[in-house]
Amino acid sequence: MNQALHDHFKFLRDADQQAQTDYEKTVLSLSGGALGISFAFVKDIVGSKPLVSKSLLLTAWIVWGLSITLALASFYFRQRALRKAMEHIRMYGKGPDDQPAGGRFSQVTAMLHILGGPLFLVGVVLIVFFASYNF
Repeated sequence: MNQALHDHFKFLRDADQQAQTDYEKTVLSLSGGALGISFAFVKDIVGSKPLVSKSLLLTAWIVWGLSITLALASFYFRQRALRKAMEHIRMYGKGPDDQPAGGRFSQVTAMLHILGGPLFLVGVVLIVFFASYNF
């Protein structure tokens, strides 16, 4: 691979890693913010009226909590994947051919990355239904 192509690949790899980090931070921020706002929503908007469909609210809180948990786990597993990739490079001069650099940690990170955003969206849908039942 010539130097210009190698440099461009490195740029793309770094941009991809930054995009993944930004995505995880966004999911973490949105889920945490939504969780906090929903607590205020229940107290200030619904007030002392009896709650309708409490299970929707509880489920929204649970999926937002899971979204936060998955984002945090993704950070952890990405760090483990990077360390494993560095270890492979130190030991073998490259990553193993039968799996991505970082081994199974990379695969776990990818799975967590995929699940975090949809869980946030499920929480949004649930809180919208809950709100519509309680107004």
